[in-house]
Amino acid sequence: MPATLSDPPTATAGRASRAELLAIVLDPARLPTPPAVALQVVNTASRPDCDPGEIVAFLSLDAALCGKLLKAVNSCLYGLKQPVASVGRAVQVIGLKMVRSLALGLSLPAVKVGRGTEQGMRGYWLSSVGGAIIARELAVLVRRPNPDDDLVAGLLRDLGEVLLRQAFPAEWSAHVARHAGRLVDDPCGAELESFGIDHADVTAELLRGWKLPNDLVAPIRHHHRPALLAANKAHADRGELLQFASYLVHVNAVAQRPELLSQVLTVARDRFGLSQTALVEFLQRVTPKIESFAAVLNQDIGQCPDFASILAAGATELVNLTVESNRERLSGTVRVPTPRKIAPPAPRTRPDLAADAPATVPGTRSKPPEFRPEFAYKLPEGGCRLGEYEVQSVLGRGSMGVVFKAHDPNLNRPVAVKILSPEVSVAASARERFAREARAAASIQHENVVSVYAVREATGTIYLVMEYVPGACLETRLRLHGRMPEALLVATARQIAAGLAAAHAKQIVHRDIKPANVLLEAETGRVKLTDFGLARVASDENHVTAAGTLIGTPFFMAPEVIRGEPATPLSDLFGLGGVLYEAATGQVPFPGQTVSAVFRAVRTAAPASLRSMRPDLPTWLTALVARLLEKDPARRYASASAVIAAIDDDRS
Repeated sequence: MPATLSDPPTATAGRASRAELLAIVLDPARLPTPPAVALQVVNTASRPDCDPGEIVAFLSLDAALCGKLLKAVNSCLYGLKQPVASVGRAVQVIGLKMVRSLALGLSLPAVKVGRGTEQGMRGYWLSSVGGAIIARELAVLVRRPNPDDDLVAGLLRDLGEVLLRQAFPAEWSAHVARHAGRLVDDPCGAELESFGIDHADVTAELLRGWKLPNDLVAPIRHHHRPALLAANKAHADRGELLQFASYLVHVNAVAQRPELLSQVLTVARDRFGLSQTALVEFLQRVTPKIESFAAVLNQDIGQCPDFASILAAGATELVNLTVESNRERLSGTVRVPTPRKIAPPAPRTRPDLAADAPATVPGTRSKPPEFRPEFAYKLPEGGCRLGEYEVQSVLGRGSMGVVFKAHDPNLNRPVAVKILSPEVSVAASARERFAREARAAASIQHENVVSVYAVREATGTIYLVMEYVPGACLETRLRLHGRMPEALLVATARQIAAGLAAAHAKQIVHRDIKPANVLLEAETGRVKLTDFGLARVASDENHVTAAGTLIGTPFFMAPEVIRGEPATPLSDLFGLGGVLYEAATGQVPFPGQTVSAVFRAVRTAAPASLRSMRPDLPTWLTALVARLLEKDPARRYASASAVIAAIDDDRS
């Protein structure tokens, strides 16, 4: 008796052959409808004698596909200097192979599937879009011949999972619960146990029925087990690429498996030349492209109305968890299990100094080594020398660089020394931004702004020498001691406003006002603004940051900046309002689980009433914070000096 859709998969698996199972899963009544125009484009563009005019003619049959093709070509995915206004021009600019791949990939949201798969489609599109863009960018990184084919393979690779879900809807939840620990590193093996067939095999058979080329079908069939493709190097390379992209798009789950995380980092280093820090930088660069490509596809994903939020959650988690893993590694807290027990470490003999100084006589002090790029990640015991300064310890790390505590022997005082991260410093734009930071920050002389003493270069490293502020940042203070009492809150507000007024008087916009950039001097309690690394001279016409790029911290970013408008002093005042709100309540004013959710809240939502959360605060103070957080910049205070005046008037 033939198996039916109502048969439980475990029973089906016990008596049905692969062919019978494929007949169930690929039932024509529930089968996705192939994108007809895209398939014509694929088949035509694959001919060596293809006339580009034929492709344009096919594409003209589908207006929606033409529109999405132009959106994709003009997105940040390709980085064209001039916009492309016609499909014919797009074919000329990016070539037939790319158009072939894009046409198929952009048609996928129009694929129709059976009912009852909304959650499955959510997971599919989240994984496939993120993994596809990652696969393409990795392919570009290692100069593979057809990166856009890798993008399409990434979009298609897990379509079989949706078909399995709809073929066995009642059993899928039990499968997930039973094999939760294997769904990232061995999903196909788990599916074979539960259903007798796996999603990669299903996907490959579906695509074979669509008559797609084998250079797409074969790698997709074995992308979770690329070793099976060893006989064909081209197929094996694409299979390995798809497997690695799948790991990266699920790095939140990978991070929970130390052995798997270690394997992924090894592949990143050996196969793609990416150190862990470089991998984080790669993911940060790729994230906007994921979101841009998702925006092109999103209009047709009717079953996923909040797809943008889902995608942003995955992309953000992907970056954040990798960054966190990197920070732990840098601080020496990551412990990856190994097959053998590690004996307690022997006493250190300072091998890190061996290349810089001979063995020393007992009782004498060895000379610390000159700064080297690797010291940005792990400072040797005893520190190092950077020019005339003696670097002693790490004070903090950011997206652009590292800040060290150092000693100035000439003036016998502690200083803070900031350098660019080695990965960042290779980019001319980053060095230009760093130099601009030095010029901007050095021009501000105020008691509520960290002073810049000098800009130096030594051993090929540009560094900034700044005032050392003993104490902690406001972020740390709030984490350890909770919300601020009224008197301290008012004093902090006035001093931040005073520092901003001094910067704005020099035509400098900070652009990243947040608790981490507000330092609190331990002895005096004085507030000092720091990290003008994202500052921009308001009159500077030579923008280093690409147009449309968002710079800042989402929780404190002004609505107009999120919309892509230039940051102004009034944008800094919005950030001040967000900082004061968190200092008063212990909560950010616009919470959200994803970057897109936070952006949406900043643009459209009103924060929870500060008055209701802190009834002990005077009305004038809650009103001041509310005015700073106005969506319309014109409704905020006119300047930081006006904020100071308001505080002084109400306190008197």
